[in-house]
Amino acid sequence: MLIGLQAYYLAASTLLFLYAVYSNHNALHAFGYGIALNIFPLMFLPYVSMDVARIAGIPLAYLPVIAAGLALAVRNRMRVPGRYGVLLWLTVLYCIYSLVTTVLIGGATASNFAYWFAWPLNFVIFFSAASFFSRVDKTVANRVIKSTAIILVLGCLVGLARLAAGIESDANFMPAVNRNGTVVFTVMICPLLFYIFEEERKSRTWLLFCIGSVMLALVFIYSRSGLIGLALGVFLYFLRFTLAGLLKSMAALMFVIVFISSGVADKSLNRLEHISSTVSMVMHGDQLDHSMGDYNRVMLLTGAIETAKENFWFGTGLGLENYRKSFHKASNYGHDSKAHNFYVSYFAELGMVGFSLLLTILFLIWRSLLPLSSRYRAFRVSYLVIAVMMAMNEFILLPELWFFYGMLAGMSYSLMNRMAVLPAVHAPRHHLDYLQPAFNRIDNRTTHG
Repeated sequence: MLIGLQAYYLAASTLLFLYAVYSNHNALHAFGYGIALNIFPLMFLPYVSMDVARIAGIPLAYLPVIAAGLALAVRNRMRVPGRYGVLLWLTVLYCIYSLVTTVLIGGATASNFAYWFAWPLNFVIFFSAASFFSRVDKTVANRVIKSTAIILVLGCLVGLARLAAGIESDANFMPAVNRNGTVVFTVMICPLLFYIFEEERKSRTWLLFCIGSVMLALVFIYSRSGLIGLALGVFLYFLRFTLAGLLKSMAALMFVIVFISSGVADKSLNRLEHISSTVSMVMHGDQLDHSMGDYNRVMLLTGAIETAKENFWFGTGLGLENYRKSFHKASNYGHDSKAHNFYVSYFAELGMVGFSLLLTILFLIWRSLLPLSSRYRAFRVSYLVIAVMMAMNEFILLPELWFFYGMLAGMSYSLMNRMAVLPAVHAPRHHLDYLQPAFNRIDNRTTHG
């Protein structure tokens, strides 16, 4: 089955690349198509571990979105607009620093190089998406956002159908992605449903159906972080510092709480109770034992903190191979996994110097998004939700994440600068093929500055 799966992903990703690189019109929805290739053609396939479903060390599920990002890089002729100059040089500096600590000092192994190479590849995807989508106007941006959000809802329905049919024991709708990765993608996209609801004046029935499908899928994926991220996203999106805004935000949050407390989420709620019990024991200095459900996470986290202390300034170098060596020097715990916490694990791997550089890059991406006070607050809400969820996982290297960040950054620039020198693309509502001549004119101009 693995050979067949590898063949499928290679063929599908190649076709997606060729399709998207053919025209800017095709490239508009390449991200959504990349996500769809991980869902619908594989809907009857049992789950395959991401540790197994790989080729040349790269998870197979990453290939479609990588292909989409590289297609946009070709369409952009690998040019980066001048407005991203500072961010570009910081990413270059970060890649040089991490190359030295990971490969030159840590060891020139295939595993170390693969972990390092994922970073420059994701930066290319980010800049390509940001540059491409900075040239689309509001109408086109909304249509891309809507199609991406609809793919998420349909994916959630597929996950529920897989569970009901007995194909899987949970509602994970991406057979080649583990459930935590699926949850990150789901919670990341979810705020866009509220944006489409308000922007296109959809009915409340439409919104309840979409959000209900997402909530049911998260409940039956049995993800604690997913429920936390969903509740946070709903609260932040509707939050306004007025009485009416606070009431609306609290009402939306209560809807989520009542839903997950209705009995359908008992398994996930039990896992949430385990978190509170574990945190309480740790704070009171009580002794943990192997019988506790979160014992492994606590031990990995405390070991990661000790590893970070031992490698404070320059880190262990990226990758499990480098991390493992230092972890076993700092901790007696025999497990080889990382801490399931991006902030602690990557501080340990990058040290104060590298981690500060990475946080600066992430902060500049945050600054490039439209503010929470605007009608496009869903962009920053998605970013904030992922920032919180990174305390519970380490999926910072998901190509979907960096493509999504780039897409929102580019759209933000376009929406903020409709009257700037760089022209926006205006599309007829039902004739997107008219985009091509406009894009061609833009491609013939410089995108710097």
